[in-house]
Amino acid sequence: MKETVQERVRLAQIRSGVSSEVGFTKLDLPKLDTFETAVTFDAQCDPLSAHEALVPVFGQPAGSGRFLFCADSTVAGRYWVRSVVPWKSPPPSARSALAPKRIVTQLASGLMYHFSLAVCVGDTTIVDGRKHVKPYAEAARWEAWFAENSEEFGIRPVMVSASLRSLRFVHDGASFRVDHGVLEGAMEVCDTERLMRRLLRGFGSHRRLGLGMMKLQA
Repeated sequence: MKETVQERVRLAQIRSGVSSEVGFTKLDLPKLDTFETAVTFDAQCDPLSAHEALVPVFGQPAGSGRFLFCADSTVAGRYWVRSVVPWKSPPPSARSALAPKRIVTQLASGLMYHFSLAVCVGDTTIVDGRKHVKPYAEAARWEAWFAENSEEFGIRPVMVSASLRSLRFVHDGASFRVDHGVLEGAMEVCDTERLMRRLLRGFGSHRRLGLGMMKLQA
């Protein structure tokens, strides 16, 4: 009787001391396959300018499904980028850029992650056909928003804390201030598909300013 491919793999794992049971379990877990990189512009580069430089690379604005980005908290002018495809070349105006690294994140229901999320949400009004967001002024409101929308996000919050921040910068001679919140804590995956969409499209408003990209750590 001929051995099947699966049987040959199982025998090879047994001989090498690797648990085949664990190996096949990992293969069956849902995965998010993305590419991550860091690109550094001049230290004075503001998020709007960084976004303008990244759009031609991916052919879409941030949050449209192809890429998200966020500022590095330690190096001025450096931005982290997550995309569904690796770029063919970095932005011409970049001072330096890392080669995109493939990241495979397992997202099976029940898995738990530590997370951080800089996001802008609040009370929304429509004025002259344009959406205006007044960010929540209290940390408790941010935590409540996250808990109330957790089912839509495909997660179950385990422990969450929020802090209030302001993003200030000058672009083309105009001063900007964007109030937002930073959520940190632990969460459990409940709905893989919903969470995948959020990890690719982002959370909240002002994704073109580098907000809305959730970072996960097992």
